[in-house]
Amino acid sequence: MTEALRLLVIADVHYAAHAAEEAGSPPERRCSMGRELVRRAIEDARQRGGFDAIALMGDLLNNGRLPTARATLAALRDEMLETSPKTPVIAAFGNHDFDAAIFTDVMGPLPSTHHVGGYRLVALADRYAPGDVGVRTDEGRSLLRRLGTESGGPLVVLQHNPMWPPIIADYPYMLTNDEAVRREYAEAGVLLSLSGHYHAGQPLSELDGVQYLTAPALSEAPFPYLLVTLKGQRVSVETRRLRLPDRPALVDSHVHTEFGYCAQGMVTSEVLARAQMIGLAGLCLTEHAPQLYSLKDDFWVGRHIDHPDLWRKAVRQRMDDYCRTLKPLSNGYVRVGLEVEADAEGHLTLHDEDRQWPDLLIGAVHFLGEDAGSLTDAQFTARFMRTAETLVTRGVQVLGHPWRVFQWAKRPVPTEMFVRLAEMLAATGTAAEINFHGNQPQAGFMEACLARGVKVALGSDSHRLHEVGSLGPHLDLLQRLAGRDDISDLLLFP
Repeated sequence: MTEALRLLVIADVHYAAHAAEEAGSPPERRCSMGRELVRRAIEDARQRGGFDAIALMGDLLNNGRLPTARATLAALRDEMLETSPKTPVIAAFGNHDFDAAIFTDVMGPLPSTHHVGGYRLVALADRYAPGDVGVRTDEGRSLLRRLGTESGGPLVVLQHNPMWPPIIADYPYMLTNDEAVRREYAEAGVLLSLSGHYHAGQPLSELDGVQYLTAPALSEAPFPYLLVTLKGQRVSVETRRLRLPDRPALVDSHVHTEFGYCAQGMVTSEVLARAQMIGLAGLCLTEHAPQLYSLKDDFWVGRHIDHPDLWRKAVRQRMDDYCRTLKPLSNGYVRVGLEVEADAEGHLTLHDEDRQWPDLLIGAVHFLGEDAGSLTDAQFTARFMRTAETLVTRGVQVLGHPWRVFQWAKRPVPTEMFVRLAEMLAATGTAAEINFHGNQPQAGFMEACLARGVKVALGSDSHRLHEVGSLGPHLDLLQRLAGRDDISDLLLFP
């Protein structure tokens, strides 16, 4: 029996790694962001249920005519392999990709057939004449005719140009021999035809027993991708958008900076640009206070927890630079805060002179002491609860990634403590953070919080630029738990 198959469908990335590759493109096409948008789409889809294969509908490049095309395409391919290394990637060829030989060298041979989840996915390379007028090749047509006579599972065809319904009578959308190709699809029993090229996309439709779908362009706001689920002969489609909705207005309350030891490539100006691009209503730049006070080697092993003098008597290390650089940015859109911990003596890892200026304090449990590995699960839980109580009773506004320390220590999350911690947050007016960074939020805990009126903070916990404002999974979870779309009243707005 044919299995269910989930396809992450991405169309029209139009990636440009160099200014020359982007020249002449309309301003709404975010060519230089192509690699990042692909990574965002893959990570967003993974956190929201996952997928079995990635289908790319052509125009991966914005200008495949330039000598840099091979390197640009290879960089985009490598981004996908790094983000989802064990996932089949199936790519059709588009007119902007230009050179089919380079495309197939980098992305794999075309036409090609891929067997995934009981389905046969056929990727094609249509030919483009001067003026980018497209035609289905004899090789592609004969392959479909042959596959139609063979068994092996339902057929899904990937090509760049839309196949149905017609958009306009001539280029740039339809193939010149599209009528003949559609007849052959029907005769071969094709289940689904997937396309791109028309940046607005077209919804699922049916003609002569074949279902047709045109994916919208990832390269233009609201930066959409599709999640297509195949189950037997049934096809369902979900459109997801990387740009956040205007309502509910969403604030990313946990964004790291170039001052973090754990940050990679974070630059505040670029962070703010991403926040605007992705549609955040605001954000809070929030750095680890003990990283600003302590040396890197001391922080990574949690030495600042067991030996508080390491941070308490520090000559401030980098905190002054952090304040001098970021505090002037605080305004109605940007907030500047700190992420603090509780040391072994029960104090927040925060100097007295730094208690008043932060717009937001996030309390987090990263370490439970040098001997944590020798504790039983019950002892580990008891120490965690004491540490969490220290944080929420000493003035933090948010408890960050509440149960992540258990997951990182490969300990069972103590579900019996959900209500107790939720009540602690409610009593102190502390918000609970939904955070997917190296962490799986506990739905049962969030339900306990909502039942007690605890506000919710949405934190990407961004350590890299592509993570800024990635709150789609957070919104999904909270809307599901609340049973409604508008959850504005549940959110903390720092």
